[in-house]
Amino acid sequence: MSRYDTNVILYRLKKDPAFRDRFRSDPSTALAGTDLTEEERQAFMRWDVPRLNELGGMLHLLLSIPGLGH
Repeated sequence: MSRYDTNVILYRLKKDPAFRDRFRSDPSTALAGTDLTEEERQAFMRWDVPRLNELGGMLHLLLSIPGLGH
């Protein structure tokens, strides 16, 4: 698992509105080129908060992303 990479993407989703918009409209394209396992990629694409947390995503990031975390 790549806990660091998972949290980098979560931080980008929280702080980068353009990246967040790309993710909302096409998560697969937004995640292209990221260093994620297939399991992590699928959890992001489903926005599976419990699984992302199990995979190392920080809960405070998962719950604080505008338009995704609640």
